Amino acid sequence: MGIVVLLIAIIGEIGISYFLYKSDYRIYSGYNYIYNDTTYHDLLINGNSRAWVQYSPYILDSLLGVNSYNLGIDGSSINRQMVKYDRFVEGHGIPKYLIQNVDLFTMSISAGFEREQYYPYFFIDKKLVELTDRYENYPWAYKYFPLYRYIGFNEIVLKHLRNQEELYKGYRGRPSKYDGTMLKTLTTVEGCYDSIMIVEFKKFLNELTIDGTKVIFVFAPIYHEVLEKCSEREVIYRMYDSIACEFHIPILDYSDIPMCYDTAYFYNATHLNKTGAELFTTKLAHDIDSIGWLN
Repeated sequence: MGIVVLLIAIIGEIGISYFLYKSDYRIYSGYNYIYNDTTYHDLLINGNSRAWVQYSPYILDSLLGVNSYNLGIDGSSINRQMVKYDRFVEGHGIPKYLIQNVDLFTMSISAGFEREQYYPYFFIDKKLVELTDRYENYPWAYKYFPLYRYIGFNEIVLKHLRNQEELYKGYRGRPSKYDGTMLKTLTTVEGCYDSIMIVEFKKFLNELTIDGTKVIFVFAPIYHEVLEKCSEREVIYRMYDSIACEFHIPILDYSDIPMCYDTAYFYNATHLNKTGAELFTTKLAHDIDSIGWLN
């Protein structure tokens, strides 16, 4: 009986994981590209959702003559961003350049949210399990027993059948109009940072230095009321200044440019819509070119 159960579990594991390997849905497509392709990209964009919906590789490639890829990962702070970078580089090679999106929330710890994005790869990439488990704290059976981690996630397959969301090199602009409902309910916005993650991030930057990868920090545009409601803003900005100084990293700050005062460029208070994202990326590309960062 036990052998039969195990056999069913293995077949189910292979079937569901194989289906998700082919999914164009946002949370899987980025990792699917990591494991199903080996194309070299000389410029990577690292960050959370403020990376994947705001930095257009098409524009960066066109204006800078690079082959870029957007690693942005929704709802995810630097711990997850570093993991995705690690697994990407394993199969695609070390990039020459890295744009690191930094903001009020980058240096915190993410866990739990959409962690099913890792599930299809558990039996093909044990290092992914090891790296993510430090913060996700998976139950033993999730890591070692086939199919078990999919139990209770019946909506995963159905959701991805209904909601294909193809990305272009990791990017997808959102054409939505501005919705400021959530911001109106907040009297304060709390920036987040964790001393452990600052230490880990510095280790990451040191490895990039050894690899010869040039890094630039970018504060992408954010609606001005967010910063006005954040009492930790100056502390967080000084933290990034200190790290940038230590590693000789340039910073481009777009958090107070004119578009930050116009909701026509945002779909919510922290994310640019497609129009805003492509205007921002165009400006970013010209600024990168003007400071000679790629030289």
